[in-house]
Amino acid sequence: MYSPQPITTMSYFLKKVIPLTILFLMIAGACKKAPAKTTEKEEEKYSVICKEAIINGAVFKVYSRRPGNFTIVNEAQKIIYQRDENPADFKIADVNGDGFPDILLEYFTNVPGVNELLVYDLKTASFKEVTDFANFPAATRIENSDFYYSYHKSGCADSNWDSDLFKIIDYKAIRFGNIRGIGCGVGEANGIYINKVDNEKLKQIKFIPREAGYWDGKWDFIAEYWSKNYTKFQ
Repeated sequence: MYSPQPITTMSYFLKKVIPLTILFLMIAGACKKAPAKTTEKEEEKYSVICKEAIINGAVFKVYSRRPGNFTIVNEAQKIIYQRDENPADFKIADVNGDGFPDILLEYFTNVPGVNELLVYDLKTASFKEVTDFANFPAATRIENSDFYYSYHKSGCADSNWDSDLFKIIDYKAIRFGNIRGIGCGVGEANGIYINKVDNEKLKQIKFIPREAGYWDGKWDFIAEYWSKNYTKFQ
């Protein structure tokens, strides 16, 4: 499910996504004050990382405090989102391609690329958590679509691996397809299995022997297959 590719490049974001009425900024260390209800003495104890998202002229401040909480505060100094654990890092980017900045929470785990996602909701002027997004490490959005694909190791020193095709529907990540690579199988079992997903059950639709796109061409194979075939899994 994991891919080393970035979700959205800045050049693509500036050229194709951002409307003139929406300005997106990332300013590390720009917030001098911790969120409301924190005294100056308490503030001195914290290591505070702050980044700002400016949406239609409204400023949202995103704080990571150690020790402390991960917090998003609106212009009225009201906490609109909070979680107890802090991510290892966080990025502000238009992950879902709707023209509004989202927040990607990055965590250090034994599985590379595990992130959680907070999507900006225009109706409520706040951020909502996408359920199960962390199940799809290193997610990459397929250009000009609402599909994503991911990548993760599945054992045997990355000779076994999986890439899942998924969508975000009603703030939940839902799987539609799967590519499974088996390199530690027995004989003819080694290869690439392409599956549709129905109620989380895999239905094999294609098998490719290991030699075809399995080793050095694996990353290109995954990206090319999903980009060309994602519409078959709707």
